Amino acid sequence: MTQLIGTAVHDAPATVEQRERSWLPACAISVVCAVTVAAALAAVFAPEIRSMLLHEDGIIEMGSVVFLAAAVVGAGAVAVLSGLRLPLALAGLIGLAELLDESSFGSRLFGFEPLPLYGGGQLDGFHDLLILAFRLLQGFSQNLAWLLVGLMLVLSAGLALFALRQTARNMAGSTTPLSGHVLLLLHVGFIGLAQVIDIAASSRALAAVEEVLELNAAILLAFYVVQVGWVESARSIWAKKAP
Repeated sequence: MTQLIGTAVHDAPATVEQRERSWLPACAISVVCAVTVAAALAAVFAPEIRSMLLHEDGIIEMGSVVFLAAAVVGAGAVAVLSGLRLPLALAGLIGLAELLDESSFGSRLFGFEPLPLYGGGQLDGFHDLLILAFRLLQGFSQNLAWLLVGLMLVLSAGLALFALRQTARNMAGSTTPLSGHVLLLLHVGFIGLAQVIDIAASSRALAAVEEVLELNAAILLAFYVVQVGWVESARSIWAKKAP
């Protein structure tokens, strides 16, 4: 890792950033595709391990926790070594919020009872606030409640498609001010899609899709922290070497 960064800083910082805008997002998306295919194959052809994959604190959920924790720790480490930047702070805060969400605000770690949620269940995650909004709107108007779900679906899917399109443009050599943040945008899009499923669907198959989406989003966030950290480290070393 150190040797690769040392090699990278022989280039101008802009060149380093351009390189990371193309291959790291492509690598992250490849990992996400591999994880999705592996989970689907395991669920279909190895039903005996399906519960191990999908139950509370199962393999997929714990994978999400590991990647979210890596994103939070990585963001903190890069901030200490290279200085705090807004994208890094944003990624770290998002990762921390989602890590707290996955651990039910710590209730599963420390054994306290979460607050009851209007309409049933418990308020043990930030995603429950969206469920609460949906239920409150249902009490006022079913159409407004489903309009909320529809807007979330359109925005989340649109953001994910935009990020994928931007990734393809990056690999072709075309960049925009958002080129370095496609993994964060794709992360938000995946989380939005997972929340739509959480609010509007109750089937076991869609619940499995939700879990995989959340794992993929956590992987993308961890890769984004690596991407930002790599560029910031290269800039910091370049600044020290510059006359």
